[in-house]
Amino acid sequence: MLGSFMGATDSSIVIISLTTISRYFNASTSEVSWVMIAYLLAITGFLIPFGRLGDVKGRKKIFIAGFALFTASSFFCGAATSLPELILFRALQGIGGAMITATGPALLSVSLPECVRGRALGYLSASSALGLAAGFGLGGLIISLLSWQWIFFINVPVGLCAVIIAYFFIPHDAGQQKTQGTFDLPGALLVLLAAGLFIYALSFGEELGWTSLRILFTFALSVIFSTIFVILELRTPVPLLQLRLLKSPGISLGIGAAMLNRLVLSGTAYLIPNYLELMKGYSPGFTGLLLLVPSLLIMIAAPVSGTLSDRIGSRWLCTLAGAFLFFAVLIFVLFDHTIVLILIILALALRGISMGLFSPPNFRLILTSTPADQKGSASALWYFSRYLASAIGIVVFETALDRRIRGDEPEGVTGAIHLFHSIAELEIAFDHAFLVGIFFIIGMIVLTAMLREEKYR
Repeated sequence: MLGSFMGATDSSIVIISLTTISRYFNASTSEVSWVMIAYLLAITGFLIPFGRLGDVKGRKKIFIAGFALFTASSFFCGAATSLPELILFRALQGIGGAMITATGPALLSVSLPECVRGRALGYLSASSALGLAAGFGLGGLIISLLSWQWIFFINVPVGLCAVIIAYFFIPHDAGQQKTQGTFDLPGALLVLLAAGLFIYALSFGEELGWTSLRILFTFALSVIFSTIFVILELRTPVPLLQLRLLKSPGISLGIGAAMLNRLVLSGTAYLIPNYLELMKGYSPGFTGLLLLVPSLLIMIAAPVSGTLSDRIGSRWLCTLAGAFLFFAVLIFVLFDHTIVLILIILALALRGISMGLFSPPNFRLILTSTPADQKGSASALWYFSRYLASAIGIVVFETALDRRIRGDEPEGVTGAIHLFHSIAELEIAFDHAFLVGIFFIIGMIVLTAMLREEKYR
């Protein structure tokens, strides 16, 4: 549970710090967004392979090694003297996070009696939501009192304690059978290359020029690696992802809706702290406290939504979640920088309720649309798609923002130019970015409305 808490805390604590990091390194929005993107890409590529490697080599070993890597890379993130260094160590931190996330729930499941496993997994989900909430408040407090480096240094003592506790108290993997050929490293590397190149081109296309040779070449390489990945996955006996599952309309539409949902949520998670600090002039500390609202509401809405989905199905709950998210983003589009605090809180609350309402019924729909012997593969595909959409969401919304901020700036201009624009110019940029989110939400609602649950046992 500590791993789940730390992973969620790390995500939110970094989001609240991006404006400060941008100012410190004089970095543009596209450059600083890679502090988040590198972490998410690493988890996307290595989450499933490390889950399988844990089955082969032992989950406890992978879990402890993951915590050690996460802790060491946290220290080096805080000690980074340049933005490229910080991004590199964030990628290493993401690999450690993938090792922890891939093995933590399985360790919890096999280490406890069957009669309490459901309750324990419920506590695991709650610890993740609590960590997400704590990260916003803690990140704002740390930046207000210390410096951004301490959002990473704070992981070091906690991580060291976690390694010691895990080593002495987590049972060894007893009776675990080793299997061969279950670590699809080529698939993982192809995912990282294809997604990373695509996101790089999308992120820097506005800055370098969409028709520049570098951007066009990067897009082309991404298409090539994506094609190789699909061909390899369809031919590999034990692939990274069971892409054939997408032939089922329930699974393909459900995962499509989940990706659009996660894309908007991650994109707005990137935009909103910048909006509150740049447009409203709020301090990082106060911004962090405001962002506690949606995170805490997830803990209330998610269990209720999960229970209701067992009674009334998933379709209408997911559609309702889309409606809540639509109105949350619409508030930021309709009102200018003079928006009153109560409306900001309302928008954040609607967004939090939407987050809690959507995921449990959507995941349930995926599983009920999947044959019993393939539910594990469907679960892996769902988690993979959400992490990938999170990385893409940040860069899509950042690109929409950056396109308007740059305006008449010549191509090739770098640095934190967003910190030197007027409120009126920034307002147009934020409105444009949030409006992009509206279109994605409409697409999510349409896909959800098309869903028909296919019952499997």
